[in-house]
Amino acid sequence: MDKYEGVLTAYKEQHGIERNFGFLKDPLFVNDMFVKRPDRIEVLGFILLTSLLVWNLMERVMREHLKRTDSTIPGWDRKPTQTPTSFMMTTKFKGVLVAELDGEWCFLAPLSSEQQQYVRALGLTEDSLLRKGKTHTTRHQKFPREKL
Repeated sequence: MDKYEGVLTAYKEQHGIERNFGFLKDPLFVNDMFVKRPDRIEVLGFILLTSLLVWNLMERVMREHLKRTDSTIPGWDRKPTQTPTSFMMTTKFKGVLVAELDGEWCFLAPLSSEQQQYVRALGLTEDSLLRKGKTHTTRHQKFPREKL
């Protein structure tokens, strides 16, 4: 029986994926999209599924970090949790503004302590969010008004 326990556990853990597929099927989300051509429908589906994978990966990384460090993070109503969701995290970053000033990307206001905890739980730093330290150059292309 031991060799089947892993299969059963993996099957039972699929609820996360199913829960997020429900979000993609939500009429409030789907009704606002209109795509005519089959190739564009296919691309949109690919983008949505890829986004869903990233969404689940973010949850997994945060939860593994909290489990490994035996810590919690502020969840809904700032109650400590070891099982944050990606949606929960996105609400914590509502209103964060980033701008390019003198060729450098920066937050217009410092991240709160709560936001910093989420960044760390994802294994990131504020600098990595702003792409600091890389040697790439951003080029802005200007288009004539009539082409827009």
